Amino acid sequence: MKKNDKIVGTCSGYTKEGLGVVKIDGFPLFVKGILQNETAEMVVTLVKKTYGYAKVLSIKEPSKQRCELKCPVAKQCGGCQLQHMTYTEQLHFKKQKVQDVIDRIAKLDMKVEDVLGMENPWYYRNKCQIPVGVDQNKVVTGFYRIHSNTIIDTNACAIQSETINEVLSHMKELLQTYGNASVFRHLLIKHAFTTGEVMLVWIVREYPFSSMKEMAEDIVQRLPYIKSVIVNVNTRTDNVILGEKEYTLYGDSYITDAIHNLKFHISSKSFYQVNPVQTNVLYGKALELAQLSGKETVIDLYCGVGTISMFLAQKAKKVIGIEIVPQAIQDAKENAKMNNIDNIEFICSDAASYANKLSEENMRPDVIVVDPPRKGLDQITLNSIIKMQPERIVYVSCDPATMARDLGIIKESNYEIKLVQPVDMFSQTNGVECVTLIERI
Repeated sequence: MKKNDKIVGTCSGYTKEGLGVVKIDGFPLFVKGILQNETAEMVVTLVKKTYGYAKVLSIKEPSKQRCELKCPVAKQCGGCQLQHMTYTEQLHFKKQKVQDVIDRIAKLDMKVEDVLGMENPWYYRNKCQIPVGVDQNKVVTGFYRIHSNTIIDTNACAIQSETINEVLSHMKELLQTYGNASVFRHLLIKHAFTTGEVMLVWIVREYPFSSMKEMAEDIVQRLPYIKSVIVNVNTRTDNVILGEKEYTLYGDSYITDAIHNLKFHISSKSFYQVNPVQTNVLYGKALELAQLSGKETVIDLYCGVGTISMFLAQKAKKVIGIEIVPQAIQDAKENAKMNNIDNIEFICSDAASYANKLSEENMRPDVIVVDPPRKGLDQITLNSIIKMQPERIVYVSCDPATMARDLGIIKESNYEIKLVQPVDMFSQTNGVECVTLIERI
C-alpha cells in the first residue's frame, strides 16, 4: 500500500479522536468522517510502518447513525470532530472511548456507566477564545484549521451560545469599521447563562490602541448585556492566549453566574466549566458519590474558583480547597463569602506541594476530591493522597487516559474502583468528562 492508492473498505471502530478505523489486509488506516460499519471508497494520504491515513472519496453504504453537518465550516474547522454522527452515536463512541482505557490502561474488570448526555447538544458553551486576523484588508474571526495557524472565517459557531455568536458578529463589524483589527490577537467572550451577563476581553498586542474607548462605548451601547469590557495585553511570541497585564475599560472585572443555588464571580483568567447545563449534572454526581453526612472533612484539590468546593461544603463539616492560580483563589474566597459559606478554607498552592504537606502532618480527611488538568495526577500528589488514606476519593477528569493511568496506581493501594460515570460536557467534539468513585477497602 502506498500514498494515493484508491481502496474500498469498511470501518470497524474508532480511535480516541473519533477517526474511523479501516483495516485493509490487517493494516489499519485512520479515516476522518467515516462511521462504524460504513463502507467507503478512500484514497490513501499517508503510510507509516504500522498504520496509515486515508480520506473518504464516497460513502458506498451509509450508516443510519450518519447525519447532516449543522455547521458550514465543520469539515475545515478543528473544533468539532463528531458532527457527522447522530447524538446517539456520539454517546456510544464516548462510552467506548472510556471503556477502552479502563480495560487497557487501568486493567480493571468493570463496565463503564452509560454516558449522561444532553437534551439539546448545541449552543451550549459559555466561553469562547476566537483568533482575530486580517486577510486582504478584511477582518477574519474563527477557529484554526486543524493542525495549522490558518483561521477559518466564520460569524457563528454551533456549539457556542447564541449570545456569544451575537457578540462576535458585532465585534467583527466594529473591528472592520474602526480599522484596528491588526492590534488584536483574540477575542475572549464569557457568557453567564443564569444572569445573562457577558464579559468581553480584548486580547491585544499593544495598549492603548486606536479607537479603544470609542469601540468599548459602541459595543456596550449595542449590547447592554455586556457588563464587563477588559483589555488584556499579550506581547508574547508563543501561543499562550492571555497576557499578564489587564485593564478594565467598562464595568466590573467579573461577571456573576449561578449553579443551583450558588453564585459565582467569574473573572477573565478564572477557570469555570464551559457547559453550564452539564456542570449541574457533573457536580451533582460528584456530590452524590462523595456520600457526605455533615461530619466529614473534605479536601478539594485543583478547586479553581471553588465551584465543587461550595457544592461539597453544603453537606460537609469542612472543606479545604487547593488551587495554584492566585486569581482563582481570590475569586473562590469572594464566592464563598458571597454565598455565606464559612466552612471552607482556600489555599493558594500547587496540589503536589500542599497534598505532600498535609500527608506529612498526618492529615486524615474523610473524602478527597480531585479535578486535575489534562495530564492527570503527578506521582507526589498520588502518593500523598494514598498516604492520607481517605475513605473515599472522587476523581473528576477531562482525560480518560490519564485518569485510567492513575486508577491503575490507586487500585494497588487498598482501594477499589467502584464506578466510572462519563458525562458529555463537550457535545459534537471527541472530549468526554468522567467522575469516578474510589473507596478504601
